[in-house]
Amino acid sequence: MGKKEKIEIGEPEYLNQNCWLVRSLNYPPYKRCQYCELKFHHCLFLHYQIISLILIIFFLTLSFLIEGKNLTLLIISVFTLIIVYGYFFNKSTDKLIQTNFAQRKAEALALREKITRDEAERIAIQERALRQRSEKLVREFERLDRAKTQFLLATQHHLRTPLSIMKNYASMLLEGTYGKLGEIVKHPLSGIYVSIERLIKLVNEFLDVAQLQLGKGVLKKAKTDMINYLKKEIIEELLPLAKEKGLYLKLEPSKEKIPEIMIDQTKMKTAIYNVVDNGLKYTQKGGVTIKLQIVNGKLQIVVKDTGIGIKKEEIAELFEKTFERGKEAEKLYTTGRGIGLYISKNFIEAHQGKIWAESEGKGKGSTFYIELPIG
Repeated sequence: MGKKEKIEIGEPEYLNQNCWLVRSLNYPPYKRCQYCELKFHHCLFLHYQIISLILIIFFLTLSFLIEGKNLTLLIISVFTLIIVYGYFFNKSTDKLIQTNFAQRKAEALALREKITRDEAERIAIQERALRQRSEKLVREFERLDRAKTQFLLATQHHLRTPLSIMKNYASMLLEGTYGKLGEIVKHPLSGIYVSIERLIKLVNEFLDVAQLQLGKGVLKKAKTDMINYLKKEIIEELLPLAKEKGLYLKLEPSKEKIPEIMIDQTKMKTAIYNVVDNGLKYTQKGGVTIKLQIVNGKLQIVVKDTGIGIKKEEIAELFEKTFERGKEAEKLYTTGRGIGLYISKNFIEAHQGKIWAESEGKGKGSTFYIELPIG
């Protein structure tokens, strides 16, 4: 049997003549290329690679301009996120292209062949299923694209601000334009120190996300008095933010004795801090109340705010996604990173606990429940 003269799209040896890269290599570099008829500059994966390359060049440039362990951790975390995001982006793109091809092929088959009514109905059902799957994949792709945009915007803001502050202070120190030499050390170095702390916090959050997505992380538990812990680690640190906005932040006295529990104090602080911090950020009037209570033999930390509230359709996915936020949240606080509640959920679940939220809707405040085992 002779070699087939024309190889159709979708077959393993198909070459997309519209694509410069495929023509040059004379073979499809990726499996999805056998289903593709796009030109090279329309390739979605190429767009992702360009964005990734820009980020890599940006952070490599930073590594030459600024030296330090914190910057190295920052670069590693960004590279990790680019790789993790690239994996899911690549996977979604493959499925989307293959599904669209299968749909077009089924439609062409129905036009070319005479088939029975039952067979036509079966194919129609398959087509609907494929169409629904395709639409779902398109929505997922759009969600990933929005998450990517949110990640880039948040990273740009939260990296640029502290780096700009550090650069300005360092410039003043080098040029000797800030007071006398004996007075320089305090204020500019204090500003640089605060900016470094912000960068470290950002790096730690990115590393936490990467660690959680890779399924790693070890808890270092210690017996903890939760009342004093909340006062010292949460209330004292966030009270200045509350006062600055004219809000109250209080811990309600418990009507029952609250026992000590075993927690990783660092990770649990991050988990609770993110919830309370969100409550203050998205509250314009009133404030946030924290309450401890025992329910069904478990410790509940209840965080209630008088803020913008949460739509019912957004509650289900509130803790599941990274770099994505509700529309009302984006309007009120445009520079949020969209990863705080995701980290909180995973840290709490690592303690065999759970977290959920309740709200009566827009403008009616929210209540978050963190439930932890006592024994």
